[in-house]
Amino acid sequence: MDRCSEGCAGGKLRRDLTAVVRVALGVLAGLPLLGEAAPSDDARARRAPVVTLYFENDVFSGTDQDYTNGVKLSWLSADLVDWGQSGWRRDILELLPFVNREGGQKAIGFALGQNIYTPRDTRAKIPSPTDRPYAGWTYLEMAFVSKTKEISDTLSVQVGLIGPHSQAEDSQRIIHRWIKSAEPQGWDYQLRDEVGANLVYERRWRLYGRAVSDLLGVDLVPHVGASLGNVQTYANVGGTLRFGLNLPSDFGVQLARPGSLGGTPADDLDPRVALDRNTSLFLFGAVDGRAVARDLFLEGNTFRESRSVEKRTYVADWALGAGLIAGPWQLTYTQVWRTREFETQADGNVHFGSVSVSRAY
Repeated sequence: MDRCSEGCAGGKLRRDLTAVVRVALGVLAGLPLLGEAAPSDDARARRAPVVTLYFENDVFSGTDQDYTNGVKLSWLSADLVDWGQSGWRRDILELLPFVNREGGQKAIGFALGQNIYTPRDTRAKIPSPTDRPYAGWTYLEMAFVSKTKEISDTLSVQVGLIGPHSQAEDSQRIIHRWIKSAEPQGWDYQLRDEVGANLVYERRWRLYGRAVSDLLGVDLVPHVGASLGNVQTYANVGGTLRFGLNLPSDFGVQLARPGSLGGTPADDLDPRVALDRNTSLFLFGAVDGRAVARDLFLEGNTFRESRSVEKRTYVADWALGAGLIAGPWQLTYTQVWRTREFETQADGNVHFGSVSVSRAY
């Protein structure tokens, strides 16, 4: 009896201490307890935040021009079931039309990224005035994601710097030394310093069906979205078609573009969290079309004189790629073809490759 009392008391003490620590961490973060998940048959998926590293470069296509490099590191939280249920957070979230879906999940995400743009001839010390200007964009991004198994909404804000203080020149010189390529010569003519901001919204649908067997699957993920800001203002529409073994239950592979922060599992069938399957191999094709009202990287600084070219209003991306999942890890490669972005662009298309590595934990 004494031994039982002692053991029960010790167990209760450990549980109490654990609860106190979790509450303290939640208060310090100003957020709900990230590890808590609503009772459901998707508990493992709801407890799985995802970290994603994107690397995009035209070296995969043997070129060195236009959108030449992009790097982005993002984190998307696990399901924040209690976030916004009371207080000031509820008052803010009630302004959004998509947050209170029955059985839905909520998450917040953060990212740090940098994009680099150069003209076609990077060896010219004075770049051609008919080619796009040198430009760099280094930014922070915060996003709110609300989703069910069939639909996902993302609202994000990007804030950063264009110009010399984006450190894009230094980044490109470092990369060129790594790959033993000639250093670009015309960065003295890059766009000037400017604070940039984008407000981005995107909705995705997942139309899912299994074929042949429980292992082989196919899904279609159409999307629509828009960006508003002094950096990029556009409306876009497109979709992704995937086919393969044990498809993940997220909303498709994305490039390192506004609003992309990786994808957390939507249910416990996702091989990153499933108990009976932990591998996946799939192929995908994607298209995205944009009606562009503003592109600072082509049209130049908003309030200061700078190099500029005449943008094209309609731009499209086509992409093919493959993905591999092993346990909580996911690796994807995407080859992208982009249509002409400005009127005096010498080549008809822009080519680059995109690699992403993510981990659910």
